[in-house]
Amino acid sequence: MANSAMPAAQSAMAPAQQLNERFATIYAQFQPRIVSLVQREVRGGNTHLAEDLAADAFYRAWLDLHKCQATTDAQTYSWLATLARRTVIAHYRAKKNTAEIPADTGSWQYANREMGSGPAGTYIPAVTGFRTAALTGASDSDPDMDEPLRRARQTGGAR
Repeated sequence: MANSAMPAAQSAMAPAQQLNERFATIYAQFQPRIVSLVQREVRGGNTHLAEDLAADAFYRAWLDLHKCQATTDAQTYSWLATLARRTVIAHYRAKKNTAEIPADTGSWQYANREMGSGPAGTYIPAVTGFRTAALTGASDSDPDMDEPLRRARQTGGAR
């Protein structure tokens, strides 16, 4: 590596400091090329996403720089390009397996309705015409549903 080789003056530095200097040189030299490579890989031409993914690729490069055995600029670019492509692939793979689930699963029709004032400081829902079953003893069941439920239980759900 012509630009990223360590000069003799750096040999007196600590190994971690040498890696930091080497990474700074590599980043300055290859950052524009890696960003343009990632921009070509990103769908829809989203430049902000491309810059974020390129930064993530350089972060991975910084973590694994001690493993890098590249001796020329071409080998270093190839290593960085591989990391960048794998970063883009990992991004889209994670995005494919992510499903958004709404946090509020209630009906939107009854959201943000006023609550009526109840006895002793409690609140009761305002009258909307929507009927719900009362949560009381087992003897207070809905007579319209008793017969279909009994039949379903006897036949195991088959009609």
